[in-house]
Amino acid sequence: MSMHRMVPVPEALETVLTETAKSLWFGSGSASTQVSVSTSSSELVGQISAADIRVPSPGYPNYNSSIMDGYAVKTSDLVEMKRLYDNMDEKERGDFRMEFVLEGKVFAGDSNTASISCDDKNGSSNGVYPAAVYVTTGAVVPNEYDAVIPVEDTTHETKKGQMCIIDDKVASVLATTKPWTWIRPIGCDIAADSIVLSKGETIQPVHMSLLAQCGVDQIQVNYLPRVGILSTGNELLPSTNTDQCQNGKIPDANRPLLLSQLTTYGNCKPHDLGIISDDDSIEMLSDRLKNGLWDDGIDVIISTGGISMGEKDNMEQVFVEGMGGKIHFGRMNMKPGKPTTFITIDKEGSNGTIRRKLVFALPGNPVSASVCTELLVRPCLDLLNQGVETSEVVNSLDEQVFIRHAVDNASVHDELMATLTKDVKLDKGRPEYHRVSLQRAQTPHDKLQYSYHATSTGVQRSSRVLSLRSADGLMMLPRGGSLGCGQDVAKKGQAYPVLLYQSSSYAMRCGTRFCESMHRRMLETKVKVETSEKLHLGIVVCTSEKEEASGRLDKVRTILMDSLGGEDHVELVNRVVCDMDASYDTIAQRLNEAVCGPEMDNANVIVVVVLGKSGQESNPLPFRTGLDVSHVLRQMTTKHADAMAMRLRKAAASEDALAALFENSVGLVRNTSSVLISCSDRGLGEAGTVVRSSLNHLVAMLKK
Repeated sequence: MSMHRMVPVPEALETVLTETAKSLWFGSGSASTQVSVSTSSSELVGQISAADIRVPSPGYPNYNSSIMDGYAVKTSDLVEMKRLYDNMDEKERGDFRMEFVLEGKVFAGDSNTASISCDDKNGSSNGVYPAAVYVTTGAVVPNEYDAVIPVEDTTHETKKGQMCIIDDKVASVLATTKPWTWIRPIGCDIAADSIVLSKGETIQPVHMSLLAQCGVDQIQVNYLPRVGILSTGNELLPSTNTDQCQNGKIPDANRPLLLSQLTTYGNCKPHDLGIISDDDSIEMLSDRLKNGLWDDGIDVIISTGGISMGEKDNMEQVFVEGMGGKIHFGRMNMKPGKPTTFITIDKEGSNGTIRRKLVFALPGNPVSASVCTELLVRPCLDLLNQGVETSEVVNSLDEQVFIRHAVDNASVHDELMATLTKDVKLDKGRPEYHRVSLQRAQTPHDKLQYSYHATSTGVQRSSRVLSLRSADGLMMLPRGGSLGCGQDVAKKGQAYPVLLYQSSSYAMRCGTRFCESMHRRMLETKVKVETSEKLHLGIVVCTSEKEEASGRLDKVRTILMDSLGGEDHVELVNRVVCDMDASYDTIAQRLNEAVCGPEMDNANVIVVVVLGKSGQESNPLPFRTGLDVSHVLRQMTTKHADAMAMRLRKAAASEDALAALFENSVGLVRNTSSVLISCSDRGLGEAGTVVRSSLNHLVAMLKK
């Protein structure tokens, strides 16, 4: 029997993130290490920028550029022409000719325009006709020329070296040709000092174009941790030698699976460490792996096999006895992946600093290895690669605050609720992370909202790789039977949470953090720890239907209280109705009185909710009212938490698509003594849930 306690998955994930955060603290006390990469590298897309990239002066384009093939002219020359033309009768206008002398040609790519003659400021070099210069699309418009007349409005008399405006185009040319007509001025596309790539932003193909336009050839990106993949077992043959497979021998499916899986994450550099034999001595294996860790710069090792309780399962001894590792957990209460073991190996440097390596010793069956890599390794690598952004919380942190902040804000899987399309038998021994495919369907009562249906990928045996083939995510099914959830079957139509694979077309990429995740909620229900200040809630309801607000105010209160943690965590201070049936200035005054007035003296969290119109099935959001409220609150708040506001908006929109139309705000008010949040009543429950942990953290920080 194993000596290790079987830990729940939420606890295991929190442990992994905590020890990973310690690794970052040991390394730099802040974010991920930075490296310089050429912008011509094909591997740059998907990496994380380590610094803001700003456009150098004078911006882009860095010259006045013609938008059309045509003739550059000076609008000052057209003023007198227009005055004369406007004072002519119809016959005189028929005889009127707009003629220019051609002073030169500039083609796209030509850089020298200094040779173009323009001696007379009010005319051309011959002093008779105004000057024009032929330019092609993208060409430099010479200095003193401030408009382009399209070539299709002109004729060119080659022998005379003149350009004339077509007779029936004269009126429109004179009327429409203003300064900068058909010209892209310097910096019009990207102003000087604009940020085209932000620190912490994932580099996308569009950034490659922006970096090229800005002339940037090297940028700093976050370091990609190196991950070594190791298979163990005498039965394994390299996957290229399958023709040699006989009784007792199988191809190594784990390394190709995990190497490919890690590559899709984009947060690491996978390295193949090959296959090791069960018969190799602990000393031999330890020496081999030590070289990979400390000499070859491997940051994380994933081994598969040799970690259970068999006679030749010796990988725990290799990592602990042979390499000085510390086991943080040795079994997980889940199916598949029960024997999963997490180990850290620390080494003190000559200057007293600690270097840490992380080890995931996973089961040998490929499905178990893949699922546990998805559940534990992916969030670990995201944290190592993304680092920890501390500036928006406090300027200096001690180790414990740093680690707690890192764990709370670590990226984890996007989640959604899905209903089963068929019954699924529950395991009576452990919770199961069941591979499912998803289908999206419109809800019957609202075509703008969607629900998700989940279908099992079939037999879930841990050796059956086919169960991964069409999977969009992992459905979190409870333990069955009398010692579990009390039922033996998860029935058709019942809804359960699904952790989405990053490659799934249903992944929302909304940046779910650990503190907002289903795993954290499960952990909190298991162990009730009072780690935060109680929320003292003030509610301001904005409506243009004040006389009908009282009933809906009770509903808003109930949703907010429940989503923010219930009466054990939230105390209602006051509720105020703010009448929006007024001018903007009056709305601003009423909001200021509601938020900063005595009714909210004891509130450390103030939620401003804009109600949709009542009496209609769709309950539409009053768009103008929402804009007015957002604009007023933006002026009232300080230390804007825009990232939190975006998470709130996305969460609300996941419940109700129309919530995305509302401009949410998060910031501090009342001399930074209270946190203010604004949202609509659409998607309010999800909005409250997603900011719950962050609010607890912010309120605790206000006390310091």
